[in-house]
Amino acid sequence: MLISTMIRPIVLVIAFANAFPVLAGGDDYDASNDVKGQGPAYFGFVRDNRGSALVDAQVTLQPKKGTPVTLKSNALGLYRGHIRKDIRPDDVEVSCKKVGYKQVRVNRRTPPGNTAMFIETECTMQRQ
Repeated sequence: MLISTMIRPIVLVIAFANAFPVLAGGDDYDASNDVKGQGPAYFGFVRDNRGSALVDAQVTLQPKKGTPVTLKSNALGLYRGHIRKDIRPDDVEVSCKKVGYKQVRVNRRTPPGNTAMFIETECTMQRQ
């Protein structure tokens, strides 16, 4: 009896692990898509107020002037994309939407005025 209860959890873990592809780096973003001269990479996570990832949330990069860029979060809640290189990162507002949720906070981790090529922002959403 003891042996069968010990084996069963291991089988479940193996079955679960094989159900989802494992990707190097933990997500499906391919850094080779970053093209030099394309402009800064905007990336981050969309999570609920408990810290769980929100899949397929719409993330909008809205420059003060110009056309917005719309992205979707993946299974980990991760989003990543670019906006034109002639737009200053300080002039881009990041917002998130998902049906049944409202945005409660956007936390920009890359400080304003920073000239980094990676702009990290985390969106926090709450069920309505």
